[in-house]
Amino acid sequence: MSEQARILIVDTAADVIQPLTAYFRERGAEVIVAHDAESALQEAARHPDVLLLAATLGDTDGLEIFRRLRQNPRLAHLPIMFIADYRDTLRRNQLLAEGADDVIARPFDVELVGLRVRNAIQRARREDVTDTVTELPTGLLLAEKLKELGDRPDWCVLTVRLLHFDAFRDRYDFIAGNEVLRYTAATLNAIAARFAGDEAFVGYASEATYVLLVPRAHCAAISAAIQAELSPGLQQFYTFTEREQGYVMVDDRRGHAEQRPLMQIRLQEGRP
Repeated sequence: MSEQARILIVDTAADVIQPLTAYFRERGAEVIVAHDAESALQEAARHPDVLLLAATLGDTDGLEIFRRLRQNPRLAHLPIMFIADYRDTLRRNQLLAEGADDVIARPFDVELVGLRVRNAIQRARREDVTDTVTELPTGLLLAEKLKELGDRPDWCVLTVRLLHFDAFRDRYDFIAGNEVLRYTAATLNAIAARFAGDEAFVGYASEATYVLLVPRAHCAAISAAIQAELSPGLQQFYTFTEREQGYVMVDDRRGHAEQRPLMQIRLQEGRP
């Protein structure tokens, strides 16, 4: 199982949830279980590595959940594997025709499911669709969204760069740097969702550079919120003394201490 994999299981059947939960947790994965459509959508927003989704969830058709996720720009890349009755061949074919990444016939062999889940996660990472630190869409998926929406007059492309991020990472370490990248991703996601809901797309272009695609009507409000909230939020990662003096001391390549600026953001409209 992929290291620190997060797996979301959406089902109500004990003979599905219990064996799969036990299997994946024994192999070090984090397993989240949801029993209805609302909680499934909420947990999917936490960006699991893969979703195992019941074809029928009580009175809800699993395809309804699937379609809502695929229509959400921030979650459209999530690998989704349906669990369906082995006797219903037409149903399984329908799920695949809709674009499901895989369909698991129930009853199933837990080991085989584990291998297929592992392969789905590895395939997604090979295809470079999700940044492993920020958990944001990147690479091919980001390029596709820019191609689809980037030149439309009713959409706005915002690029956010963390200036002097390298100085922060040199002062602290890579772990602290990753915390900053995750914090920035979460803040941008929250701001974009507040104004544009599921229409907004937030991606990770390269180190410390983020891209937002939002409807033009929300562009100005989102830009103002980013300036007002993200810049002050980044200051919390420094000590009180560093915030007061406005710089950090970092050793250069010769081992001499030098002043380096605190992190700032550069926000511009346009592609990175």
